Amino acid sequence: MTRIKICGITTVEDIRLCAAVGVDDLGFVVEYPIDVPWNLDREQAGKLIRIVPPSVSPVIVVGEDPRTIIELTQLLKPRSVQLHGNEPISVTAELVSAIHALGVKVLKPLRFSVETGRCRSSCEDPVDAARQIEDTGVDGLVLDSVSESRPAGTGRNMDWGLARRIRDQVRVPVILAGGLNADNVAKAVAAVNPHGVDVISGVENPVGRKDPARLKAFVAAIRSLNGSLKS
Repeated sequence: MTRIKICGITTVEDIRLCAAVGVDDLGFVVEYPIDVPWNLDREQAGKLIRIVPPSVSPVIVVGEDPRTIIELTQLLKPRSVQLHGNEPISVTAELVSAIHALGVKVLKPLRFSVETGRCRSSCEDPVDAARQIEDTGVDGLVLDSVSESRPAGTGRNMDWGLARRIRDQVRVPVILAGGLNADNVAKAVAAVNPHGVDVISGVENPVGRKDPARLKAFVAAIRSLNGSLKS
């Protein structure tokens, strides 16, 4: 089963909508250091996370400041933390250890520029960059696109062939993100065979609110593939 994560949740209505259509994970962007349309403060996030049904896993999407990240993890008690900043490998490893000690899983993206196609990493080889992240002990590797103006939610695909190569070279579960929508997600899943998919803008209208028709079509496109893919 391909897990489905819907990110950028900002309202009670969107929580209920996602739960009703069978989404697995909900992403809450909390006190992110860059201005994005989905950013919540810790009080807003706490109120929303408390009403997430037990069948759905809340994920907080955070970045940069280790002290804030640990504070938010302790306060909000998510199932997983997504370290979506420019945390160096050494800092990521320390955060993974500290977050695991709190009984929470950790996801870390490897992001690819929509302008250049290159990964936002000091490593020249994207497979090596993925392995370095894997070696920090993360529970999942997110492959995503990034632009000069947005750290996520770009609406632009990354190279699915490269994503498949990374997926085949690492042991940690891979979550595919970046430019996914109901029209292309079946092709993306067939090409990459990821553990899960992650979407924001592809199921929104307007920005910051999930569109029921787009969301239902996105989930249906993935569910129609489940059971038909081989590893």
